[in-house]
Amino acid sequence: MFVQKKFFEIFFLLVFAFIACSPDKNSIEIKKNYGGTFKYCESSRVEIIHPPLISNPSAKRIASQVFEGLVKLDPENLKVKPCIAKEILFNQENFTYTFKIKKGVFFHDDPCFENGIGREVNIDDVIFTFEQLCTNQSINTSYYNVLKDVVNGADSYFKNEKPNISGIKKINNYQLEIKLNKPNSSFLKKIASVNFGIIAKEAAMAYGPKNKIGTGPFIPQTFDSYNDQYILVKNEKYHGLDQFGNQLPFLDSIKIVFELGIKQQMNAVVKGELSTALNLSARAVKRILKEHKELFDEKIKLQNSTFLSTCFIEFNLNTPKLKNKNFRKSLNFGINKSILTKIAFGETNGKIGKHGITHPSILNDRAAKISGYSYNLDSAKAYLSKANFDKTPTLEIEIGENDFKAQGISEELQIQLEQNLGIQLKINIVPERYKLEKTRYARSELAISYVISEYESPEGFLNMFYSKGIPNDLDMPSYPNTTRFKNKSFDKMMDRGRRSENDENAKRSFISAERLLMEEAPIIVLWYEEVNRLVNSKVEGFPLNKLLYIDLSEVYFK
Repeated sequence: MFVQKKFFEIFFLLVFAFIACSPDKNSIEIKKNYGGTFKYCESSRVEIIHPPLISNPSAKRIASQVFEGLVKLDPENLKVKPCIAKEILFNQENFTYTFKIKKGVFFHDDPCFENGIGREVNIDDVIFTFEQLCTNQSINTSYYNVLKDVVNGADSYFKNEKPNISGIKKINNYQLEIKLNKPNSSFLKKIASVNFGIIAKEAAMAYGPKNKIGTGPFIPQTFDSYNDQYILVKNEKYHGLDQFGNQLPFLDSIKIVFELGIKQQMNAVVKGELSTALNLSARAVKRILKEHKELFDEKIKLQNSTFLSTCFIEFNLNTPKLKNKNFRKSLNFGINKSILTKIAFGETNGKIGKHGITHPSILNDRAAKISGYSYNLDSAKAYLSKANFDKTPTLEIEIGENDFKAQGISEELQIQLEQNLGIQLKINIVPERYKLEKTRYARSELAISYVISEYESPEGFLNMFYSKGIPNDLDMPSYPNTTRFKNKSFDKMMDRGRRSENDENAKRSFISAERLLMEEAPIIVLWYEEVNRLVNSKVEGFPLNKLLYIDLSEVYFK
């Protein structure tokens, strides 16, 4: 009986081993070619890619190819996966993560290291990175959005009360523990952000905000100002492998050009001069489909997806007229968004910003819970009367010179405000970096802006209204809270949501915060984004996702 039982145990083990080792139809390796240059365009030039300080999407896309954190997102499904860490454990009894990092991960070669050779990454680098993120700097939002009230000892370190973060403990050169105050369901998603890219102390000391030394698959070269392009080259010492054990990356280089118009980008993809054109409108896609229908599939392919981004008009709440909530509500009710989205996209379906700032695709039931503003001229006039101005105020709006959607609707905004409320609107079309500077220093009245979430939670949209990091001095920049919206109840709800032990509790807190935000009306929600992308048909390993997260380490040309 014993022998028979043992026989079946061995039989089932062998069967299990056979099944486990047999490749299924989805894991059969496809031949991947090495070499080639991936070329694309960014909307704004990039000067800083030092992880703690970067904020705009263009910089994040570039930095994600240069820097890596303990974990990163899988661009196929947006799930968190190990990166520099090789193993992650969580102790539910004491709320502690244990990270074991890989051996053989090296920083890029650079003169800041001994003999100019990039050294191996160790746990001291991880601790140094988290300490940088908990240092009180002018633009350092990761502390407020991720670490504050979450990582044990982070607050004391931020306030200079302690010399180190007590909740981050080195076990040995390749292992550390991060103790949380409470379980936090989104902690790993948040530290997958490129802001948590591991940095070397030598590089930070040598270059400060201009640091470009990471561990990633590509190494940045000097900016080519003559040709107006940024070039990244293959890291020959990169530690990464694909699921079949192939050495990454496959590409030789990445070439990034700047500030080409959408039509130029699409034509460049058609001609094979660019590998992709990002962030295309539905109208642009219809045009390219009509003009080059015969090229689709064979030479170019179209990708589309929901994009976790919302377009809105932000108010500078430091100006006397916009401190008046009744006036802000009047502006919210006085704009016909259906017409605006028709102008911007050639359609309105599913895009009109009639709920909150959070993209509706995140929570299926949020439409019933968050009330936004729809066009209602009677309400608009009533609130303007309540604002009790001596005379109807005038306004100015800042629009980025490469934001063609915003430019397309600005004249309609001007017409609607004058016809509906008698408000004169002056339109200023300026370079994007100038617009950002004016909003961060509270020097503009209105601006058309976008919020892009880095993870699927309302928190990713609401973070930009959290006020505890706002400087009191208007000569200091405020980011991401460029409206300088301040509300203690809102901040408390955000803090409660961040400390929540599960997603449901967090969601309830964030919904309450968003309800309050919409009541206070520091913005006008215009529309929710979708995204289209044109790609050269030879490009593989380049999935489109809701976050527009790009990882070029596994991209290749077939």
